[in-house]
Amino acid sequence: MSLTLILVIILLFLLLLNSMPVGFSLLVSGSVGLLVIVGLQTTLGVLKSSPYEQAASFSLSTIPMFILMAEFLTAGRVTRELFAACHLWLGRLRGGLSFASVSAGVLLAAISGSSSASAGTLASAAYPEMKRYGYDQAFATGVVATVGTLALMIPPSIGLVLFGIFTETSVSQLLLAGIVPGLMTAAGYAVTIFAVTRIRPTAAPAGERVYSLREKAVSLIPIWPVIALMVVMIGSIYTGVITPTEAGAVGSLVALLLAVIKRRMTWSDFNAALTNATRNSAMIFIIIIGAMVFSVFLTLTGSTQDLIAAIHTSGMSRWWIFLAFILMYLILGFFLDQLAILILTLPLVFPIMMSLEYHPVWLGIVFVKTAEIGLVSPPLGLNVFIVGSVTNVPVSTVFRGIMPFLIADFMVLALIILFPELVMYIPKIAAAVK
Repeated sequence: MSLTLILVIILLFLLLLNSMPVGFSLLVSGSVGLLVIVGLQTTLGVLKSSPYEQAASFSLSTIPMFILMAEFLTAGRVTRELFAACHLWLGRLRGGLSFASVSAGVLLAAISGSSSASAGTLASAAYPEMKRYGYDQAFATGVVATVGTLALMIPPSIGLVLFGIFTETSVSQLLLAGIVPGLMTAAGYAVTIFAVTRIRPTAAPAGERVYSLREKAVSLIPIWPVIALMVVMIGSIYTGVITPTEAGAVGSLVALLLAVIKRRMTWSDFNAALTNATRNSAMIFIIIIGAMVFSVFLTLTGSTQDLIAAIHTSGMSRWWIFLAFILMYLILGFFLDQLAILILTLPLVFPIMMSLEYHPVWLGIVFVKTAEIGLVSPPLGLNVFIVGSVTNVPVSTVFRGIMPFLIADFMVLALIILFPELVMYIPKIAAAVK
Protein backbone atom coordinates (compact mmCIF):
# COMPACT_ATOMS: atom_id res chain seq x y z
CA MET A 1 0.00 0.00 0.00
CA SER A 2 1.50 3.34 -1.08
CA LEU A 3 2.23 6.19 1.30
CA THR A 4 -0.17 8.42 -0.68
CA LEU A 5 -3.05 5.99 -0.18
CA ILE A 6 -2.36 5.74 3.56
CA LEU A 7 -2.24 9.52 3.95
CA VAL A 8 -5.46 10.02 1.94
CA ILE A 9 -7.29 7.43 4.07
CA ILE A 10 -6.06 9.18 7.22
CA LEU A 11 -7.30 12.49 5.75
CA LEU A 12 -10.69 10.89 5.03
CA PHE A 13 -11.15 9.71 8.62
CA LEU A 14 -9.93 13.02 10.04
CA LEU A 15 -12.59 14.82 8.01
CA LEU A 16 -15.25 12.35 9.15
CA LEU A 17 -14.22 12.70 12.79
CA ASN A 18 -14.48 16.48 12.44
CA SER A 19 -18.14 16.12 11.36
CA MET A 20 -17.74 16.90 7.68
CA PRO A 21 -20.61 15.20 5.77
CA VAL A 22 -19.61 11.82 4.36
CA GLY A 23 -20.10 12.81 0.71
CA PHE A 24 -17.89 15.88 0.99
CA SER A 25 -15.28 13.96 3.02
CA LEU A 26 -15.00 11.42 0.20
CA LEU A 27 -14.93 14.17 -2.43
CA VAL A 28 -12.21 16.22 -0.72
CA SER A 29 -9.94 13.30 0.19
CA GLY A 30 -10.37 11.68 -3.24
CA SER A 31 -9.58 14.97 -4.97
CA VAL A 32 -6.46 15.50 -2.86
CA GLY A 33 -5.31 11.98 -3.70
CA LEU A 34 -5.88 12.55 -7.42
CA LEU A 35 -4.04 15.86 -7.26
CA VAL A 36 -0.99 14.15 -5.77
CA ILE A 37 -0.77 11.19 -8.17
CA VAL A 38 -2.01 12.62 -11.52
CA GLY A 39 -1.70 16.40 -11.21
CA LEU A 40 -4.04 19.36 -11.47
CA GLN A 41 -5.25 19.06 -15.08
CA THR A 42 -6.32 15.40 -14.82
CA THR A 43 -7.94 16.03 -11.44
CA LEU A 44 -9.97 18.92 -12.88
CA GLY A 45 -10.97 16.69 -15.79
CA VAL A 46 -12.28 14.02 -13.41
CA LEU A 47 -14.15 16.59 -11.32
CA LYS A 48 -15.59 18.21 -14.43
CA SER A 49 -17.09 15.16 -16.12
CA SER A 50 -17.30 12.12 -13.85
CA PRO A 51 -19.73 13.43 -11.17
CA TYR A 52 -22.32 14.33 -13.80
CA GLU A 53 -21.90 11.04 -15.63
CA GLN A 54 -22.39 9.13 -12.39
CA ALA A 55 -25.34 11.15 -11.06
CA ALA A 56 -27.13 11.24 -14.43
CA SER A 57 -27.49 7.45 -14.44
CA PHE A 58 -31.07 6.37 -15.21
CA SER A 59 -30.80 3.59 -12.62
CA LEU A 60 -30.26 6.12 -9.83
CA SER A 61 -33.70 7.63 -10.42
CA THR A 62 -35.01 4.64 -8.47
CA ILE A 63 -33.78 6.24 -5.24
CA PRO A 64 -35.67 9.57 -5.30
CA MET A 65 -38.79 7.79 -6.56
CA PHE A 66 -38.89 5.38 -3.61
CA ILE A 67 -38.13 8.22 -1.18
CA LEU A 68 -40.89 10.35 -2.71
CA MET A 69 -43.37 7.47 -2.45
CA ALA A 70 -42.63 7.13 1.27
CA GLU A 71 -43.02 10.89 1.79
CA PHE A 72 -46.40 10.97 0.04
CA LEU A 73 -47.66 8.03 2.12
CA THR A 74 -46.47 9.72 5.31
CA ALA A 75 -48.10 13.00 4.29
CA GLY A 76 -51.33 11.07 3.65
CA ARG A 77 -51.15 9.71 7.23
CA VAL A 78 -51.30 6.14 5.94
CA THR A 79 -48.51 4.97 8.22
CA ARG A 80 -50.52 5.48 11.43
CA GLU A 81 -53.40 3.50 9.98
CA LEU A 82 -51.03 0.60 9.33
CA PHE A 83 -50.06 0.49 12.99
CA ALA A 84 -53.68 0.84 14.16
CA ALA A 85 -54.77 -2.12 12.02
CA CYS A 86 -51.91 -4.30 13.24
CA HIS A 87 -52.80 -3.33 16.82
CA LEU A 88 -56.38 -4.61 16.41
CA TRP A 89 -55.18 -7.93 15.00
CA LEU A 90 -52.42 -8.58 17.56
CA GLY A 91 -53.42 -6.53 20.61
CA ARG A 92 -54.80 -9.52 22.51
CA LEU A 93 -51.33 -11.05 22.99
CA ARG A 94 -49.04 -10.15 25.90
CA GLY A 95 -46.90 -7.39 24.47
CA GLY A 96 -49.43 -7.11 21.63
CA LEU A 97 -48.40 -3.56 20.76
CA SER A 98 -44.82 -4.70 20.22
CA PHE A 99 -45.99 -7.54 17.94
CA ALA A 100 -48.09 -4.96 16.12
CA SER A 101 -44.98 -2.79 15.73
CA VAL A 102 -43.16 -5.67 14.02
CA SER A 103 -46.08 -6.22 11.62
CA ALA A 104 -46.40 -2.51 10.92
CA GLY A 105 -42.62 -2.34 10.45
CA VAL A 106 -42.76 -4.99 7.72
CA LEU A 107 -45.50 -3.07 5.91
CA LEU A 108 -43.68 0.25 6.34
CA ALA A 109 -40.48 -1.30 5.02
CA ALA A 110 -42.34 -2.52 1.94
CA ILE A 111 -43.51 0.99 1.09
CA SER A 112 -40.63 3.10 2.41
CA GLY A 113 -37.13 1.82 1.72
CA SER A 114 -35.77 4.21 4.36
CA SER A 115 -34.79 2.81 7.75
CA SER A 116 -34.62 6.19 9.46
CA ALA A 117 -38.09 7.16 8.18
CA SER A 118 -39.53 3.83 9.33
CA ALA A 119 -37.97 4.12 12.80
CA GLY A 120 -39.16 7.71 13.21
CA THR A 121 -42.69 6.84 12.13
CA LEU A 122 -42.94 3.87 14.50
CA ALA A 123 -41.49 5.92 17.34
CA SER A 124 -44.16 8.59 16.91
CA ALA A 125 -47.05 6.16 16.31
CA ALA A 126 -46.29 3.10 18.48
CA TYR A 127 -44.30 4.37 21.46
CA PRO A 128 -47.01 6.72 22.87
CA GLU A 129 -49.45 3.78 22.88
CA MET A 130 -46.92 1.49 24.58
CA LYS A 131 -46.22 4.17 27.16
CA ARG A 132 -49.94 4.59 27.84
CA TYR A 133 -50.37 0.86 28.48
CA GLY A 134 -47.38 0.65 30.82
CA TYR A 135 -44.69 -1.00 28.68
CA ASP A 136 -41.13 -0.94 30.01
CA GLN A 137 -39.43 2.11 28.51
CA ALA A 138 -36.26 0.33 27.36
CA PHE A 139 -38.20 -2.58 25.86
CA ALA A 140 -40.68 -0.33 23.99
CA THR A 141 -38.02 1.91 22.45
CA GLY A 142 -35.81 -1.09 21.69
CA VAL A 143 -38.65 -2.64 19.70
CA VAL A 144 -39.31 0.39 17.50
CA ALA A 145 -35.59 1.09 16.92
CA THR A 146 -34.79 -2.45 15.77
CA VAL A 147 -37.98 -2.94 13.76
CA GLY A 148 -37.12 0.20 11.82
CA THR A 149 -34.04 -1.54 10.41
CA LEU A 150 -36.28 -3.87 8.36
CA ALA A 151 -36.54 -1.12 5.72
CA LEU A 152 -32.88 -1.65 4.84
CA MET A 153 -33.59 -5.23 3.73
CA ILE A 154 -37.22 -5.62 2.67
CA PRO A 155 -37.81 -4.19 -0.83
CA PRO A 156 -37.84 -1.40 -1.89
CA SER A 157 -34.53 -1.10 -0.02
CA ILE A 158 -32.37 1.91 -0.86
CA GLY A 159 -29.35 0.02 0.49
CA LEU A 160 -29.88 -2.85 -1.96
CA VAL A 161 -30.51 -0.43 -4.83
CA LEU A 162 -27.22 1.35 -4.13
CA PHE A 163 -25.36 -1.95 -3.84
CA GLY A 164 -26.75 -3.04 -7.20
CA ILE A 165 -25.86 0.23 -8.92
CA PHE A 166 -22.33 0.41 -7.54
CA THR A 167 -21.48 -3.22 -8.25
CA GLU A 168 -23.50 -3.56 -11.48
CA THR A 169 -25.51 -6.37 -9.91
CA SER A 170 -29.14 -6.87 -10.92
CA VAL A 171 -31.23 -4.55 -8.71
CA SER A 172 -34.33 -6.66 -9.36
CA GLN A 173 -32.62 -9.82 -8.13
CA LEU A 174 -31.27 -8.03 -5.07
CA LEU A 175 -34.70 -6.69 -4.13
CA LEU A 176 -36.27 -10.13 -4.54
CA ALA A 177 -33.44 -11.73 -2.58
CA GLY A 178 -34.13 -9.37 0.33
CA ILE A 179 -37.65 -10.72 0.92
CA VAL A 180 -36.79 -13.98 2.75
CA PRO A 181 -34.00 -12.52 4.96
CA GLY A 182 -36.27 -9.56 5.76
CA LEU A 183 -39.14 -11.82 6.83
CA MET A 184 -36.70 -14.03 8.75
CA THR A 185 -35.51 -10.95 10.64
CA ALA A 186 -39.09 -9.92 11.43
CA ALA A 187 -39.82 -13.45 12.67
CA GLY A 188 -36.66 -13.29 14.80
CA TYR A 189 -37.88 -10.05 16.38
CA ALA A 190 -41.29 -11.62 17.09
CA VAL A 191 -39.65 -14.63 18.77
CA THR A 192 -37.48 -12.25 20.82
CA ILE A 193 -40.55 -10.32 21.96
CA PHE A 194 -42.26 -13.57 22.95
CA ALA A 195 -39.19 -14.71 24.91
CA VAL A 196 -38.63 -11.37 26.68
CA THR A 197 -42.27 -10.99 27.71
CA ARG A 198 -42.32 -14.55 29.12
CA ILE A 199 -38.98 -14.30 30.93
CA ARG A 200 -39.69 -10.78 32.18
CA PRO A 201 -43.49 -10.19 32.30
CA THR A 202 -43.00 -6.63 33.59
CA ALA A 203 -41.58 -5.67 30.17
CA ALA A 204 -45.08 -5.64 28.66
CA PRO A 205 -48.62 -5.94 30.04
CA ALA A 206 -51.06 -8.75 29.35
CA GLY A 207 -53.13 -8.53 26.20
CA GLU A 208 -56.09 -6.22 25.82
CA ARG A 209 -59.62 -7.29 24.99
CA VAL A 210 -60.24 -9.60 22.06
CA TYR A 211 -61.47 -7.66 19.05
CA SER A 212 -64.21 -9.15 16.91
CA LEU A 213 -63.56 -10.37 13.39
CA ARG A 214 -65.76 -7.55 12.12
CA GLU A 215 -63.65 -4.93 13.91
CA LYS A 216 -60.48 -6.47 12.49
CA ALA A 217 -61.93 -6.52 8.98
CA VAL A 218 -63.02 -2.88 9.26
CA SER A 219 -59.48 -1.90 10.31
CA LEU A 220 -58.17 -3.19 6.96
CA ILE A 221 -60.42 -0.91 4.89
CA PRO A 222 -58.23 2.23 5.16
CA ILE A 223 -55.00 0.34 4.42
CA TRP A 224 -56.00 -2.09 1.67
CA PRO A 225 -54.84 0.27 -1.12
CA VAL A 226 -51.36 0.41 0.47
CA ILE A 227 -51.20 -3.38 0.80
CA ALA A 228 -52.35 -3.70 -2.81
CA LEU A 229 -49.66 -1.21 -3.89
CA MET A 230 -47.01 -3.21 -2.04
CA VAL A 231 -48.13 -6.54 -3.57
CA VAL A 232 -48.38 -5.10 -7.09
CA MET A 233 -44.94 -3.46 -6.90
CA ILE A 234 -43.17 -6.59 -5.65
CA GLY A 235 -45.17 -8.82 -8.00
CA SER A 236 -44.34 -6.63 -10.98
CA ILE A 237 -40.63 -6.71 -10.20
CA TYR A 238 -40.85 -10.46 -9.53
CA THR A 239 -42.41 -11.20 -12.92
CA GLY A 240 -40.28 -8.67 -14.79
CA VAL A 241 -43.31 -6.66 -15.96
CA ILE A 242 -41.66 -3.43 -14.83
CA THR A 243 -38.18 -2.48 -13.69
CA PRO A 244 -37.42 -1.24 -10.14
CA THR A 245 -37.06 2.29 -11.55
CA GLU A 246 -40.50 2.14 -13.14
CA ALA A 247 -41.91 0.58 -9.95
CA GLY A 248 -40.66 3.56 -7.95
CA ALA A 249 -42.26 6.04 -10.36
CA VAL A 250 -45.59 4.19 -10.41
CA GLY A 251 -45.50 3.81 -6.62
CA SER A 252 -44.93 7.55 -6.14
CA LEU A 253 -47.85 8.41 -8.42
CA VAL A 254 -50.19 5.96 -6.70
CA ALA A 255 -49.12 7.20 -3.25
CA LEU A 256 -49.87 10.78 -4.31
CA LEU A 257 -53.28 9.78 -5.69
CA LEU A 258 -54.13 7.92 -2.46
CA ALA A 259 -53.30 10.96 -0.34
CA VAL A 260 -55.34 13.25 -2.61
CA ILE A 261 -58.34 10.90 -2.84
CA LYS A 262 -58.40 10.54 0.96
CA ARG A 263 -58.28 14.38 1.17
CA ARG A 264 -55.46 14.29 3.66
CA MET A 265 -52.82 16.24 1.78
CA THR A 266 -52.78 20.01 1.83
CA TRP A 267 -50.53 22.15 -0.35
CA SER A 268 -48.30 22.56 2.67
CA ASP A 269 -48.05 18.77 3.09
CA PHE A 270 -47.34 18.36 -0.64
CA ASN A 271 -44.55 20.95 -0.56
CA ALA A 272 -43.09 19.41 2.61
CA ALA A 273 -43.07 15.95 0.99
CA LEU A 274 -41.26 17.28 -2.09
CA THR A 275 -38.79 19.23 0.07
CA ASN A 276 -37.98 16.24 2.28
CA ALA A 277 -37.62 13.90 -0.69
CA THR A 278 -35.34 16.37 -2.48
CA ARG A 279 -33.18 16.93 0.60
CA ASN A 280 -32.76 13.20 1.32
CA SER A 281 -32.10 12.38 -2.34
CA ALA A 282 -29.52 15.17 -2.62
CA MET A 283 -27.71 13.84 0.45
CA ILE A 284 -27.49 10.35 -1.08
CA PHE A 285 -26.38 11.70 -4.46
CA ILE A 286 -23.61 13.76 -2.85
CA ILE A 287 -22.35 10.59 -1.16
CA ILE A 288 -22.48 8.77 -4.51
CA ILE A 289 -20.53 11.52 -6.30
CA GLY A 290 -17.92 11.71 -3.53
CA ALA A 291 -17.54 7.93 -3.51
CA MET A 292 -17.10 7.92 -7.30
CA VAL A 293 -14.21 10.41 -7.11
CA PHE A 294 -12.64 8.40 -4.28
CA SER A 295 -13.01 5.15 -6.24
CA VAL A 296 -11.24 6.74 -9.26
CA PHE A 297 -8.38 7.58 -6.91
CA LEU A 298 -8.30 3.97 -5.61
CA THR A 299 -8.29 2.61 -9.16
CA LEU A 300 -5.40 4.84 -10.24
CA THR A 301 -3.30 3.81 -7.21
CA GLY A 302 -3.72 0.16 -8.21
CA SER A 303 -4.44 -0.68 -4.57
CA THR A 304 -7.39 -2.94 -5.38
CA GLN A 305 -5.41 -5.09 -7.79
CA ASP A 306 -2.43 -5.21 -5.41
CA LEU A 307 -4.66 -6.31 -2.54
CA ILE A 308 -6.33 -9.00 -4.67
CA ALA A 309 -2.91 -10.34 -5.67
CA ALA A 310 -1.70 -10.29 -2.06
CA ILE A 311 -4.78 -12.19 -0.87
CA HIS A 312 -4.43 -14.85 -3.55
CA THR A 313 -0.77 -15.42 -2.73
CA SER A 314 -1.32 -15.40 1.04
CA GLY A 315 -2.85 -18.88 1.09
CA MET A 316 -5.69 -17.75 3.41
CA SER A 317 -9.02 -19.55 3.17
CA ARG A 318 -11.69 -17.62 1.23
CA TRP A 319 -13.99 -18.01 4.23
CA TRP A 320 -11.51 -16.43 6.62
CA ILE A 321 -11.18 -13.49 4.24
CA PHE A 322 -14.96 -13.23 3.99
CA LEU A 323 -15.39 -13.29 7.78
CA ALA A 324 -12.68 -10.63 8.14
CA PHE A 325 -14.66 -8.31 5.86
CA ILE A 326 -17.89 -9.04 7.78
CA LEU A 327 -16.11 -8.12 11.01
CA MET A 328 -14.84 -4.94 9.34
CA TYR A 329 -18.39 -3.95 8.34
CA LEU A 330 -19.71 -4.59 11.84
CA ILE A 331 -16.94 -2.47 13.41
CA LEU A 332 -17.40 0.36 10.90
CA GLY A 333 -21.13 0.21 11.62
CA PHE A 334 -20.43 1.28 15.19
CA PHE A 335 -19.16 4.65 13.98
CA LEU A 336 -20.35 5.47 10.44
CA ASP A 337 -23.62 5.78 8.51
CA GLN A 338 -24.55 2.44 6.94
CA LEU A 339 -25.13 3.62 3.36
CA ALA A 340 -21.86 5.54 3.54
CA ILE A 341 -20.04 2.38 4.66
CA LEU A 342 -21.32 0.44 1.66
CA ILE A 343 -20.45 3.18 -0.81
CA LEU A 344 -17.05 3.80 0.78
CA THR A 345 -15.92 0.16 0.90
CA LEU A 346 -17.48 -1.49 -2.16
CA PRO A 347 -14.90 -0.21 -4.70
CA LEU A 348 -12.24 -2.07 -2.71
CA VAL A 349 -14.12 -5.01 -1.18
CA PHE A 350 -16.40 -6.11 -4.03
CA PRO A 351 -13.64 -6.90 -6.61
CA ILE A 352 -11.85 -8.99 -3.97
CA MET A 353 -15.03 -10.95 -3.19
CA MET A 354 -15.66 -11.53 -6.90
CA SER A 355 -12.12 -12.82 -7.34
CA LEU A 356 -12.92 -15.35 -4.59
CA GLU A 357 -16.01 -16.44 -6.59
CA TYR A 358 -18.79 -15.40 -4.21
CA HIS A 359 -22.26 -14.81 -5.70
CA PRO A 360 -22.86 -11.04 -5.98
CA VAL A 361 -26.56 -11.18 -5.02
CA TRP A 362 -25.91 -13.28 -1.91
CA LEU A 363 -22.98 -11.02 -1.06
CA GLY A 364 -25.18 -7.93 -1.32
CA ILE A 365 -27.72 -9.37 1.11
CA VAL A 366 -25.02 -10.34 3.63
CA PHE A 367 -23.36 -6.92 3.47
CA VAL A 368 -26.66 -5.06 3.79
CA LYS A 369 -27.62 -7.29 6.73
CA THR A 370 -24.41 -6.31 8.54
CA ALA A 371 -25.24 -2.66 7.80
CA GLU A 372 -28.72 -3.27 9.22
CA ILE A 373 -27.15 -4.49 12.48
CA GLY A 374 -24.98 -1.36 12.56
CA LEU A 375 -28.09 0.83 12.61
CA VAL A 376 -28.75 -0.18 16.22
CA SER A 377 -25.24 -1.05 17.43
CA PRO A 378 -23.64 1.12 20.12
CA PRO A 379 -22.18 3.68 20.34
CA LEU A 380 -23.55 5.44 17.23
CA GLY A 381 -26.52 3.39 15.99
CA LEU A 382 -28.47 5.88 13.87
CA ASN A 383 -31.92 4.40 14.58
CA VAL A 384 -31.29 4.55 18.32
CA PHE A 385 -30.65 8.30 18.19
CA ILE A 386 -33.70 8.86 15.96
CA VAL A 387 -35.97 6.97 18.34
CA GLY A 388 -34.41 8.67 21.36
CA SER A 389 -35.02 12.14 19.89
CA VAL A 390 -38.62 11.39 18.85
CA THR A 391 -39.60 9.77 22.17
CA ASN A 392 -37.43 11.92 24.50
CA VAL A 393 -36.04 8.73 26.02
CA PRO A 394 -32.30 8.68 26.94
CA VAL A 395 -30.19 7.01 24.27
CA SER A 396 -28.61 4.75 26.91
CA THR A 397 -32.09 3.40 27.72
CA VAL A 398 -32.81 2.67 24.06
CA PHE A 399 -29.47 0.88 23.68
CA ARG A 400 -30.37 -1.28 26.68
CA GLY A 401 -33.64 -2.21 25.04
CA ILE A 402 -32.15 -3.31 21.72
CA MET A 403 -29.69 -5.85 23.17
CA PRO A 404 -32.03 -8.91 22.98
CA PHE A 405 -32.89 -8.03 19.39
CA LEU A 406 -29.23 -7.89 18.38
CA ILE A 407 -29.03 -11.59 19.28
CA ALA A 408 -31.82 -12.28 16.78
CA ASP A 409 -30.03 -10.17 14.15
CA PHE A 410 -26.79 -12.11 14.52
CA MET A 411 -28.65 -15.42 14.34
CA VAL A 412 -30.30 -14.40 11.05
CA LEU A 413 -26.93 -13.22 9.71
CA ALA A 414 -25.42 -16.60 10.58
CA LEU A 415 -28.29 -18.45 8.87
CA ILE A 416 -28.02 -16.57 5.57
CA ILE A 417 -24.24 -17.07 5.57
CA LEU A 418 -24.49 -20.80 6.29
CA PHE A 419 -27.47 -21.41 3.97
CA PRO A 420 -27.15 -19.19 0.86
CA GLU A 421 -30.19 -20.93 -0.69
CA LEU A 422 -32.38 -18.97 1.73
CA VAL A 423 -31.28 -15.81 -0.07
CA MET A 424 -31.32 -17.17 -3.61
CA TYR A 425 -34.64 -19.05 -3.48
CA ILE A 426 -36.95 -16.28 -4.78
CA PRO A 427 -34.49 -14.86 -7.38
CA LYS A 428 -34.09 -18.37 -8.84
CA ILE A 429 -37.87 -18.82 -9.09
CA ALA A 430 -38.22 -15.38 -10.68
CA ALA A 431 -35.52 -16.23 -13.23
CA ALA A 432 -37.33 -19.49 -14.04
CA VAL A 433 -40.65 -17.64 -14.52
CA LYS A 434 -39.05 -15.23 -16.99
